[in-house]
Amino acid sequence: MAVITISRHFGAGGLTLGEMLCKRFNFRLTDAPVVDDLARKAKLPPNWLNAMEKEASSTLLSTISTLVSRGIFYKYPGSPAQQEDRKKYIAFLTRIFTAMADEGGYVIVGRGAQFVLKGHPRAIHVLLVADHENRVAFLREHYNISRAEAEKRIRAQERERAALSSRLFQANLDDPSLYHIVLNTSLIPYDWVVDTVADMVTRFMDRE
Repeated sequence: MAVITISRHFGAGGLTLGEMLCKRFNFRLTDAPVVDDLARKAKLPPNWLNAMEKEASSTLLSTISTLVSRGIFYKYPGSPAQQEDRKKYIAFLTRIFTAMADEGGYVIVGRGAQFVLKGHPRAIHVLLVADHENRVAFLREHYNISRAEAEKRIRAQERERAALSSRLFQANLDDPSLYHIVLNTSLIPYDWVVDTVADMVTRFMDRE
């Protein structure tokens, strides 16, 4: 049985895709709140990622966000304590994501699962991208929020994604070589996106 990881530009429909795939295949959904709750139960620093994300809103890491989006990376060394926390968190992610992949039947949205499970024989890695206007429209339609709120959420999530790239994995989340498939939801009808990934999952599992 497969495990699916979904990375996405916020507003490209990654969580929605995850939910629809779970319904179609009777898989279990693992997203950021689930992972963060597991981290708290594992007694990892509960606000560590939140602190990274808050730092990403600073002038320095906002600049880093731009560099990350261009494929130029700033490997922030941090203090020894911060580096130790980073190692613990990656070890934690490796433990839980590998267990999910070994069992199969999970869709993991975000939290760098495409790095942790790179090369795992049961993992299918998906990246969804979209242009800014389509992302705003998607959020407004699906969450019934204003344009200003949609843009605010996109900015916040982009800062988080940049922090995850530069501070935790020190890599480019948008590197296409990490993924089995990259889909632009601005150019493809969303039902095609769902069907394309579902067909890929079905074919993948038929090989087992």
